[in-house]
Amino acid sequence: MTRRARRSWVPLVFVVLAGGVLGHVLAEAASAFSPLSFLARSVEPGLDPALHVDLGLVTFTLGFTVRLNLAVLLGVLFAVWLWRWV
Repeated sequence: MTRRARRSWVPLVFVVLAGGVLGHVLAEAASAFSPLSFLARSVEPGLDPALHVDLGLVTFTLGFTVRLNLAVLLGVLFAVWLWRWV
């Protein structure tokens, strides 16, 4: 029985990010067309407003927001599908 070599997870992270960026670009382009505008409706979970801690000597600010929509999800799924078959 042959074993398949394990791939590194670092390139997969870049593939998923590239799929998300591609999906975001497609969502922005689709938002201009009325029949495809549902692809651009997004949900933005995250820390808003950012968490701010002032200790006098040091100040920390922590915040993030993830903008998700259907086109981003489709872009990520397509990128992972390509990654699996390449």
